[in-house]
Amino acid sequence: MKIRKTVLPALFSLALINSPAILADSMHSMAEVMMNLNHHPSESEKETLKIIANDSSASAHERTLATATMNLDHKASAADKDKLSKIMNDASAPANVRDLAAIIYNLDHKPSAQDKEKLYRMMQ
Repeated sequence: MKIRKTVLPALFSLALINSPAILADSMHSMAEVMMNLNHHPSESEKETLKIIANDSSASAHERTLATATMNLDHKASAADKDKLSKIMNDASAPANVRDLAAIIYNLDHKPSAQDKEKLYRMMQ
């Protein structure tokens, strides 16, 4: 009985944390992942990114950014760089989306101090 009282609320909490409703601000979530990035996202961060990448309420650009971030391994892949470049050059995309695309595109192991300033503003 004690296990049920302990485990069930914990499982419920995990379900809430990983729900798309909790990740309503996908840009904030991705900026937070990038702020903590050191070479590649952690497994739990990849799970967060996977939720965003599969969230139909996220914009196409946000889903592309989430996927590119999920694929990071010291730097963005060539295939992801092509997609990121298109976002960076899309004048109709919001500035923070273009900024995040540029940060991922230019990443070298972890975000620069200047990039972290931009990421911090995205998290506000």
